[in-house]
Amino acid sequence: GVRAVAFSSDGITLASGDGDGDVRLWGARTGNFWQRIGSYRGGVTSLAFSPDGKILVGGFDNNIIRIWDAFTGERLHTFEGHPNGILGVAFSPDGRTLASASWTEIRFWNTDTWIQKHSLTEHTRSIHSIALAPDGRTLASGSQGGIIHLWNIPSGEYMHTFYTEAEWGNYSMTFSPDGSMLAITGSNLSYSMIHLWNVLTRELLYTFQVRRKTATNADVFSVAFSPDGKTLAGGTHNYIHLWDVVARKYVKELPRDGGNVWSLSFSPDGQMLASASAGRGVNQTGGGVRLWHLRTGRRLKTFVKHNNHYAVAFSPDGNTIAGGFGSEIGIWNVRSGELLQRLIGHSNRYNIFSVAFSPNGDTLASGSGNGTVRLWDTTTGNQKRRFAGHNGSVMSIAFSPDDDTLASGSWDGTVLLWELTPTDTTSTPTTSNATVSISATPVQSPTFGELLTFPLNIADGENVAGYQASVEFDTTALRYVSSENGDYLPQGAFFVLPVVDRNKVTLAATSLSGESDGDGTLATLTFKLVALKSSTLKLSEVSLVGSDGVRSSPQIEDTEVEITEASHLAEDVNEDGVVNILDLTAVAANFGQTGESSADVNEDGVVDIVDLVLVAGALGSDAAAPSVLGHGFEVSLTRVDVQQWLTQARGLDLTDAAQKGVIFLEQLLAALTPKETALLPNYPNPFNPETWIPYQLAAPAEVSISIYSADGTLVRTLVLGHQPIGRYTSRSRAAYWDGRNAQGEPVASSVYFYTLTAGEFSATRKMLIRK
Repeated sequence: GVRAVAFSSDGITLASGDGDGDVRLWGARTGNFWQRIGSYRGGVTSLAFSPDGKILVGGFDNNIIRIWDAFTGERLHTFEGHPNGILGVAFSPDGRTLASASWTEIRFWNTDTWIQKHSLTEHTRSIHSIALAPDGRTLASGSQGGIIHLWNIPSGEYMHTFYTEAEWGNYSMTFSPDGSMLAITGSNLSYSMIHLWNVLTRELLYTFQVRRKTATNADVFSVAFSPDGKTLAGGTHNYIHLWDVVARKYVKELPRDGGNVWSLSFSPDGQMLASASAGRGVNQTGGGVRLWHLRTGRRLKTFVKHNNHYAVAFSPDGNTIAGGFGSEIGIWNVRSGELLQRLIGHSNRYNIFSVAFSPNGDTLASGSGNGTVRLWDTTTGNQKRRFAGHNGSVMSIAFSPDDDTLASGSWDGTVLLWELTPTDTTSTPTTSNATVSISATPVQSPTFGELLTFPLNIADGENVAGYQASVEFDTTALRYVSSENGDYLPQGAFFVLPVVDRNKVTLAATSLSGESDGDGTLATLTFKLVALKSSTLKLSEVSLVGSDGVRSSPQIEDTEVEITEASHLAEDVNEDGVVNILDLTAVAANFGQTGESSADVNEDGVVDIVDLVLVAGALGSDAAAPSVLGHGFEVSLTRVDVQQWLTQARGLDLTDAAQKGVIFLEQLLAALTPKETALLPNYPNPFNPETWIPYQLAAPAEVSISIYSADGTLVRTLVLGHQPIGRYTSRSRAAYWDGRNAQGEPVASSVYFYTLTAGEFSATRKMLIRK
């Protein structure tokens, strides 16, 4: 039997290996047999071409790895050392590292010297579950016996092992939304449990227990954190249990589910929970994919029942649910319960044990009992890719947050990481007569914050059914905002979600209903100007594809667009490239000044209320007053000042544009008018030797602040006098203490208390001097 096949990177050659140890090369397009590389002892289990197509590697079930020249068939190297048969071989994307996996270890080889670099040998049992931390850098994998390993994904290095009380398999695990905790399920003869570990300190924080009613009915098969990290859900035999993570207490049990609850998924808003359970008996009764309302505990819907269901997942937008039933996968509308997609392609003899949506929701990954992982387009239902490398059921899968990597854990004891960055597996592209260009007209002096839109054009196209193109930009001058499909491809063309990688955005689209000829616009790109400097856009890596899948390279014209240095707005008084509240205070500071001044926005020879309203209008067009006050600017605006400005502004005959300034001043006045009097935390805290004590007044009052030592002794009183309504939070307005007592002596390091007295209001807070 043919056990392994592999395409070369250019898609022209197919290698195959069988159980008798034969390795053969074929023409992938014609199907013609080319060459028999050799016949060896031991069956071939895996094959892999190097990214440049020059090297072919084969793994054998007699623990041997063989390396050949892919063109001549000459054997270059033979490696032995794995303790058992080779399950998989894979090259790193740059081709400089080869990974080989056996039942209990993974080895990494330097392809320049063919010397082993390091190995991962921690797993010795079947892997039941894996979980990726929110930062995408840490992978947790759990195997039989309750042993959990942490791995560093970038380096592939083993980091730590958690040993739990579980005597049997770890069925499920999950990181908390902030990545600080790891919840792990397990069971023993007395009870089943969910262990809560601190990922940073490696300490066991708490153990949630489920007592056994019978010998088989208390295993915790699944666990999930709510989006806010405050609730933990666990699925057992027939029931779903909820715990309060913060209070460390049991909350409630949802109504009887009817089967072993193998998978749980919270909706993004945390209000609903989806479950997948496996049925019992010949008729598999009790199983199903169900939706629950958490607050009431009510079952909202049953999407499918009377089958074996081991996997369920909410889409990132919360509108759909995916679940495996048998060897198929369903995608349902959450609101209506309608079956939107039925994904068929996995072997019908094996169950689906795991599903996961990509972070952007356009791809669904599924893991099967036959060891394969498949990627599906959630819009069309089409299969996008198929990964094979496991020799056992794929029990758990997870996407990295950046959507570049998929991790899969299998019953065979291995964890595999799959590179999801699109790779070119078609033949070498032909040359096209078409011309693709980006708008070459220089953009003259745009203003800060302006949105700039550029068309991606095609001329003389012929039989074009899709395209891919990259545009590089200067991130210090521009920020990518969005892109849209143009009018060139036939109506209904599918526009792939753009990929933004630092200073490059890659666009792609494909027609679902024919081809296009002639001239038109492939797409439009929109950027926002974020700095006053000149820059360029550069078009590169352009490919066109026909409906037959043949790729061609068009001519590229006008590869760069010049964006000249942007001019600053007159309202940008301090000329720092942005209109903000600092410009407003700059105008206020120059009130009444005559002659030439940057604060004279309308250039009428005097800085007055009109200039202030114009700046406020420019600022107000981009943000509301409360938001700009929260940016940490050191400003000294007072409620009295703003009230006077607003009174003057309302008496002016203003244009529609200037009226925005009046609206902003009204918002600013409201933001500077506290609803209640309050004492706020001092800053910095701890401090040495000075600090500022902020507060706010909802009514005018005589204000003082008294500072006490920890034993209640009065240290210092700051008499601030009569203060009007307002916020006293900036360094120029807050109360200031230099860390000295009433006699002018520096006080010692210790905890102190400060009390605000404002009329009948009084409040106390704690602060710390650390020297």
